[in-house]
Amino acid sequence: MNKKFKILIADDEKANLDVLIHILRDSYIVYPAKSGEAALKKAAEVSPDLILLDIIMPDMNGFEILKRLKSDDLTKHIPVIFITALSNSEDEKKGLRLGAADYIVKPFNSEIVKVRIKTQLELIKHIRTIEELGMFDEVTGMPNRKNFDNQLTVEWGRAIREKMPISLIMIDVNGLTENLLIETADVINARLKRITDFRARYSDTIFAVILPNTKKDGAVVVIEDIIKSIRELETRKEAKISLNIGISSSEPTNDDPISYFVLQADRNLYKAKTAGTTVFY
Repeated sequence: MNKKFKILIADDEKANLDVLIHILRDSYIVYPAKSGEAALKKAAEVSPDLILLDIIMPDMNGFEILKRLKSDDLTKHIPVIFITALSNSEDEKKGLRLGAADYIVKPFNSEIVKVRIKTQLELIKHIRTIEELGMFDEVTGMPNRKNFDNQLTVEWGRAIREKMPISLIMIDVNGLTENLLIETADVINARLKRITDFRARYSDTIFAVILPNTKKDGAVVVIEDIIKSIRELETRKEAKISLNIGISSSEPTNDDPISYFVLQADRNLYKAKTAGTTVFY
């Protein structure tokens, strides 16, 4: 018998909590929280598989709650879906920077809620299975190329079925000592805050990042954070890190080959190198 996933819902409005509990209680173990502090306490206590988080809360807003969740080793791995009446692009970018996995806009549509949650939980299940298989690079501790290929196939198929965007980032770093390579890998890991964002050591000098449900603008936001952190690493280590990045983004259909998607990221990486720029997309 499969163990039920645990979902924490943080919303100060009783009516919203009641609606979501009604939608989810038959399929999941649901924990309600009516304030930010209560949500943080309950998240550390029960370690839910997923958190639904309202942005507008009386004691602290959802962005601040998410920051605190991501800064705590006990809760930083838990994916968070914002439930909100806010729907402008700046709010979405802010949520992405902080590590939100998705948005559900109020008023709730029960079928959309179920699908969005199911998508996140399927990703979690798949990632946990991969971790158990141990397909990781021995030097950096990241997933290896075989792991990457498997994950991209899964995410590509999901993007087609659910009509979602997907982005791929190729990051080439050259001339690094093993220690600096490991620290660069750690920087990339630290900047990817959503559990669904998948990173791998693609080859000796190239890291690859898969960003599900992410358009090009969102991928650029992630890249900006990674570049900033790598430049800070350079300063700390008094080192020079050669850095080139290529991005590929798509909203694929059944007619779109996954091989072209990867090739486009690789071509953009090459264009960045030859043009003498850091990023090409």
